[in-house]
Amino acid sequence: MGETRGWIAGGAILVAFVSTGCMQLVRQWELDGVITPVHEQLADHETRISANASAIEGMQSDIDELRDRMDQLQREFGGHVSDSDMHGGGLAVSLPVHFDFDSSELRAVDRPILDAFAAAIAGSFPQARITVEGSADQAGSAEYNMRLSQARAESVRDYLVRNGGLDADNIAVAAMGESRLVNEETGVQNPQSGIENRRATFVIEWAGS
Repeated sequence: MGETRGWIAGGAILVAFVSTGCMQLVRQWELDGVITPVHEQLADHETRISANASAIEGMQSDIDELRDRMDQLQREFGGHVSDSDMHGGGLAVSLPVHFDFDSSELRAVDRPILDAFAAAIAGSFPQARITVEGSADQAGSAEYNMRLSQARAESVRDYLVRNGGLDADNIAVAAMGESRLVNEETGVQNPQSGIENRRATFVIEWAGS
């Protein structure tokens, strides 16, 4: 009788041990089923992060090259290039692109400047967003000069697209009117003066508008 009870007790212990082991195996299997997808997702994220880092590094290289090209244009044609007011998001570029009195037609002398500008953009950073800003002198009404400066900006944009091969979707225009006078003393009484106020300037953005 005592031996029978011993066998029963031993069997119970063995069943409990086997059951506990099975529960542990099932739980490990379930855990593996949860962890494996997580590891796969982490590996995918790491791959994407690495790809993004490479893309950012490549874009920064393009930006640096474009800065160098704009500086070269500044040395060759004069003007001014600055990123001080762009918060790292682009460049403000002023090149000697000017207009005759009461005209929005591009001058022949300014076309090589626009050709070089377009080549620099296309060669270094074709995805850059460009805003062409047209300006006017003080002769005429403010409303008329706003329309004239709009037409000047559009003339430059059309030339950059037609002759420079730039993407029209990446070029916006802005009419500045008389709001950015370089010299307030010229262009009112004498139509032959004030050409420095009748100009186009550029904003190149790579961090969005």
